[in-house]
Amino acid sequence: MAPRILVVDDEPMVRALIARALTDEGYQVVSVANGRAALEAARAADGGFNLIVTNNYMPGLNGAELIARVREDFPDLPILHIDDITRKRARQELPDDIPTVYKPFSVATLREAVRKLLAG
Repeated sequence: MAPRILVVDDEPMVRALIARALTDEGYQVVSVANGRAALEAARAADGGFNLIVTNNYMPGLNGAELIARVREDFPDLPILHIDDITRKRARQELPDDIPTVYKPFSVATLREAVRKLLAG
């Protein structure tokens, strides 16, 4: 069975790009627009997710807050953080073991980061 990935981004075009890039690689992708929806999806997912790909700056529950809450419920779930290159200070809000891919990124860069995280 293909790995299941939860994609979280409030920008519809970015969310669609990420989802398409991962779906084309054979992953099962669920996309949501904000941190609250992501937390609900993670908690409700039958069979769970193998990875979360999340933006940081979103209305409501932001990426750093989402990561903290996900870690409480799913401490071993890999997470990939995505952020704008101009916001490197957001890195300081995250645990050291959360890798970041900075926008703009290539599809190849995204896919490689996902492969590494899923491989452990």
